[in-house]
Amino acid sequence: MSFEADDKHVYDLFTKRCYGTPRNQRQYVWNKRNWQELFDDVLLVATGKEATHFIGSIVLYKENDRKNGISYFTIVDGQQRIISLTIFLASVAFCLHCYEFDDEFRGTKQYLFTRDDLNQEAMVIKSEQYIALERIITGLFSISPNMAKCFETAALVKQFSQNNKNLAAAFVFFINSIYKQIEESTLSPIQVLLNLRTAITDNLLYVDITASSEEDAYTIFEILNARGSALEGHELLKNFILRGIRPDGDVDTAKTTWSEIESLLGNNIERFVKHYATHKYRTSVQEGISDYKLIRDSNKGIPTVPLLDDIYQKSIYYNRLLSPSQSEESANCSNVEFKVYAFFKKHRQEQIRPILLSLIHQYELGHLSQEKYEETLLFLYDFFICYTIIGQENSNKITNAIYKNSSILENHYSDSALECFISELKNKLPSKEVFLKAFSNLGWSHHAGYYDDDRNKERVQVVLEVLERYKCASKQCAAFTIEHILDDTNFPENGIIGNLIPLEDSLNSRCNGKDFASKLKIYETSMFYTARNIAQRYAGKSTIDINERTNIMAMDFYNRILKSSICSVQKNTNDTKMRKQGIETKSTIKKTIGNMMKKANHSTPENDLPDVQQLSFL
Repeated sequence: MSFEADDKHVYDLFTKRCYGTPRNQRQYVWNKRNWQELFDDVLLVATGKEATHFIGSIVLYKENDRKNGISYFTIVDGQQRIISLTIFLASVAFCLHCYEFDDEFRGTKQYLFTRDDLNQEAMVIKSEQYIALERIITGLFSISPNMAKCFETAALVKQFSQNNKNLAAAFVFFINSIYKQIEESTLSPIQVLLNLRTAITDNLLYVDITASSEEDAYTIFEILNARGSALEGHELLKNFILRGIRPDGDVDTAKTTWSEIESLLGNNIERFVKHYATHKYRTSVQEGISDYKLIRDSNKGIPTVPLLDDIYQKSIYYNRLLSPSQSEESANCSNVEFKVYAFFKKHRQEQIRPILLSLIHQYELGHLSQEKYEETLLFLYDFFICYTIIGQENSNKITNAIYKNSSILENHYSDSALECFISELKNKLPSKEVFLKAFSNLGWSHHAGYYDDDRNKERVQVVLEVLERYKCASKQCAAFTIEHILDDTNFPENGIIGNLIPLEDSLNSRCNGKDFASKLKIYETSMFYTARNIAQRYAGKSTIDINERTNIMAMDFYNRILKSSICSVQKNTNDTKMRKQGIETKSTIKKTIGNMMKKANHSTPENDLPDVQQLSFL
């Protein structure tokens, strides 16, 4: 690897040089906090409180030899700082123009435009990504001082598209900060402005790392960012994928695909990368290996187009987990999927997502029958109810099992591998004694007492739902209210789960104030198996032993539900073939996402999905 590293001043960065940015570089993302930090650092030097300030290293790739006295570089690492310094200098020039310090204004131009040996002028930074930057700086030197004075900076941001608004906002920030400093300083405006300019050009230091090849430049970039830079894993992954497509691949198409992934997942993209790496490559909790490195090392030396296609496909699956929906316009999952995905989302059980990604993919490929797929989802649902809601266990204890089995199910699926995973989870269940004790603590009452808590109500609801679904041998359970068989008004101990059954709201209302015998007659008309069974079992009796029933329910749950195996269903060949033919191709999926994006302009965020509001179009 060949490169040169020299200590330089920012003056050298903006003298006789022109810069471009790769198309795979991220957009300008610095915000007010970053701008304020830069302004404060420069101000310390400008006011003499510090002699110099170091802004870090900048990695460049020299494209070719000097041409007419100008050197041309591609910015590999450091574009956020270079762009911000350019905007800062342009803001100083703007203020000089407003104060009609013409010589100093023209003198600042040399840091924003470079002139070659043929007297041809060009912007120091030229990139199709930064249209706003070029328009602002070019316009700055084409207007009169009077026009500059009358210019409304707040209106500047509104002139540009969303991708360029941040650049304009940075310009407004630095202008306002400079004016504020002039007002607060005892120095003259010209002195304040020149001190700021000198501080930037002469007193800001950086390490100039210029690589002799593009590959070396990106290698240095990865090393630097792996050691504490602010770039996140998904940004490094994007860089790796797009670089792997060059020179023969279609970079523009790949860039569009990645943009669609970012639009679909929004702020959840970093979590997606973590769960993607786990489901595809990770075999255990390897603390020392980042998600990006795991993906990169598994794809070194091979084309990255298949990797991008797979990430694209999995991002669509992941979106189902983030925003399960059954509404007509945005339906993206079946009844069983919606039930399970919504449950895990509500209870923030994110660690299960790698397994779900693998299961969804195997089902879409036709390797997993629909019946077995849905049975597996419901087992995971029941398991988490037992493990976390009833048993109150920490779900982090099963992380290793999920990490190990996710990649096995994704890369080497077989029915036996699925059964091994299920068996491993079953072995994590608490002992029968511990479980029965935890189950006996379940209960809910809306009257004051031990069970008076919304969390208790939620725990009871999911347990009753599972028991009802099991008793009637169905994958679905209709909505219900919680009925207390024995009155709990003056007896809070009757809130225990053995005294509770699922019941329609209309029947529940009819039970108010009724005695035990009258309630049993109402239960006979219920659609719920549990209620009808109570009516039949206790017909002719005057009461019910709620502690005995609690124990029976616990035994049923532990022995017959959680310990039961998922049936090994023989896949129907014709059905599997038809589903394989029906698997969405990438182009069809892209069309689907395109339709989703169009709906984004006509929808509002869902109040009940605060952590995925950026996906409001779903």
